[in-house]
Amino acid sequence: MTTSGDRDPAAARQGPGVFGRLALTVMRRPRLSGLLITALTTVGLLMGLRLTVNPNILELLPPDDPTTQAIQQINREEGGVNLLSISVKGEEPEAVDAFMRQLSARLEAMPEVEYALYDIPPELAWRLGLLQLTVPELSLIRDRLRGAVAIGPAVSNPFLASRLLDLGPLTEKLNSGGTSTAAFSPDQGLGRVLVRPTGSPYDPAFARPFMAEITRTLDALDPAARGLRVAWIGGAYRHAVEDVEGIIYDLRWTAVASFVMVLTLVGGAFRDLRAVLLIFGPLIVGTLWTLGFMSVVVGTLNTFTSFFAAVLVGLGVDFSIHLYSRYREERAGGGELRDAVARAWDAAGPPCATAAITSAVGFCALWTAGFQGFQQLGTILSGGVLLCLTAVLTTLPLLILWRESQPRAVPLRRISPAPRGAPPTYRLAPLGLMGAILAAIAALFLLRNVSFQYDMSELRREGLSYAELADEERELARDSYAPVVVSYPDQATLAADHERLSAALEHGEIPVISRLLSLYSILPADQEERLTVLEEIAELSRDENMRYLPAQVQQNLARISETPLAAITAEDLPGSLRHVLGANAGKHRMMIIPDGNMWDFRENVKLFDALKEWVPDRPAAGEFLATAVLYRLVHGDAPRVAIIALVGVFFISTLDLRSPLRALGAVSALVVGLAWAGAGMALFRIKLSIVNFVGIPILMGIGVDVVIHLLHRLREEGPGRVRWALSTTGWAAGLSASTTVLSFASLTFASSQGVQSLGQMIVLGLTLVTVAAFAVVPLGWMTHWKIAGELPTGESEPPG
Repeated sequence: MTTSGDRDPAAARQGPGVFGRLALTVMRRPRLSGLLITALTTVGLLMGLRLTVNPNILELLPPDDPTTQAIQQINREEGGVNLLSISVKGEEPEAVDAFMRQLSARLEAMPEVEYALYDIPPELAWRLGLLQLTVPELSLIRDRLRGAVAIGPAVSNPFLASRLLDLGPLTEKLNSGGTSTAAFSPDQGLGRVLVRPTGSPYDPAFARPFMAEITRTLDALDPAARGLRVAWIGGAYRHAVEDVEGIIYDLRWTAVASFVMVLTLVGGAFRDLRAVLLIFGPLIVGTLWTLGFMSVVVGTLNTFTSFFAAVLVGLGVDFSIHLYSRYREERAGGGELRDAVARAWDAAGPPCATAAITSAVGFCALWTAGFQGFQQLGTILSGGVLLCLTAVLTTLPLLILWRESQPRAVPLRRISPAPRGAPPTYRLAPLGLMGAILAAIAALFLLRNVSFQYDMSELRREGLSYAELADEERELARDSYAPVVVSYPDQATLAADHERLSAALEHGEIPVISRLLSLYSILPADQEERLTVLEEIAELSRDENMRYLPAQVQQNLARISETPLAAITAEDLPGSLRHVLGANAGKHRMMIIPDGNMWDFRENVKLFDALKEWVPDRPAAGEFLATAVLYRLVHGDAPRVAIIALVGVFFISTLDLRSPLRALGAVSALVVGLAWAGAGMALFRIKLSIVNFVGIPILMGIGVDVVIHLLHRLREEGPGRVRWALSTTGWAAGLSASTTVLSFASLTFASSQGVQSLGQMIVLGLTLVTVAAFAVVPLGWMTHWKIAGELPTGESEPPG
């Protein structure tokens, strides 16, 4: 046991340990050490610049999952199925039509656009429209016309005409004369264009400039000046760009607040602003080393791994603060600078190493997850925390040498001696420990009240969630959903399933699906039969008695007579329409448009289950199916990873403390803190989400660090020196946790509700985990000493 107030001469004669020798080696050759660290940091930075960002978490699903394989096949063959939908509304349909035609032309002229589908050629639209009448409907028209021909001039009698030619909805179908824009703009006064970009919505380098150009194009056309308004812009391109830009905006401004608060805290705690460089300088080095490591083992950043720097700073600052605080403590006790560094490294280095290894092992538990995002996060954090520890152990001695060479000496923190009095008996320690355990047990019952944020749209900025959209916007949002693509080996099986599912939809048997699109949506399987009846109608239209029919009927019949009634094939359709219908490049696909709030995981699961029931033997691909797989993976991975992480913490703690009982105490202290944190989330209604899930490794990692440092120092100091341990190592642990709390507190002011939830979770959770560690660990040691009879016999605190 060695402290600044009570040196052990025997320990001094033994010389420095492994960590002390490492620090002395660095300080004996500062230039060589500095050059080596600089070279490694430069390499890490250059390699880190090769990292790319891929916000598409769907690519992180298990590669052997059928949904993943189906998505990969669609991406290989067609580059995905995501479209951008632009809807414009106005009082005058003619004005809307003119605007949409101009907009479509502008969009198709853009190099980033493959096609912009607004309408199809009028002649083709008329021919397709005729085919939308079923054989019974066409037969009814034919039979009525036969009756009119038989009556001859008498059909001009209004009474007979109303009986023969009143076809009700069939007349409306025939008068509409085609599909043109009807399939894409079902409401009068609403125009919709479907845009097929050439790049991915999840590539920010493409999607952000593309959406900016879309905005400029709409502004240039000035729909408001024509009495029109843009009712909705939908699709993955819009939402992916909004999410990325919102996070970038929030992190940019919250970083300033975070930096100012942490700078103030660290500078005030050490009474030296230059201490900020000593604390955070090694972390910058370690983070750059981690960037190089990531470029080798991962290669890309995603939604889950993009927060790695925040996690490493939260963990790495612990090493810097503990080592630098212990150095100041040793320096205040007298002795030469290098000796003080060596003693500090030997005293604080082992618990720092144990904490780092324990955290790394906990992160390695993520390797057992089925979701590759968790696996990559585990690799990055486990390697990063060890690299940060190495950076702190080697860089901090050089910075201490630099700091000591400055004109003003390092301000040293002195701790007041303990007040004189009777030695402590720790009689209340068992009662306090039991109270903490009972509080944790009570907290466990509250964990069931921690809810999960299923609706991903609730994590966006306020006003953009599905619940906050107006009714019209919700309808247009649903119409702009990316379809689920079901692939078929041939036309016959596709036609059969199209007919079967269409009938089920008509009877309301699949409420999670709004509509189907395939080649058979406009080219019916019984096209030949319909054409046969249409030819009969065309032949009847040439009869001389047709001149007695009403003018509108004569016009329609004349147009039918002039129309070439040949079969329409997929090759006769525009390429853009074939792509929308899933008939591109000779493929046989059904496009299923979901209904409801597809940003809600629960709706995704319903859709997934519905397709498994209705088309179980067909490969289905789509981002909503992939999201359902993601949710089930996360839901299944979370408890397994947590249990394996705790087992890993127990194993490493046992090796370090050389006592299963003490290791169990360390894990118990962490579990108490996590239980309190979970209860806090339940009481303050902070929902767990796919965004703030990254906060769990932070809570476990920093919580373990606090527990291990306190365990080591209390064991080192022994009975009667609890106050000293808490005033030194406890002070450093509290400062470390406070810097992380302040860093994440700035996120609570972000505009993105997902970023807000991450900040709220870390601030509340880490505060409670740290409080639990400061309560359970000292009370546990005091209870142990009380039961073992190892009570202090006199004044044990070192003098000031």
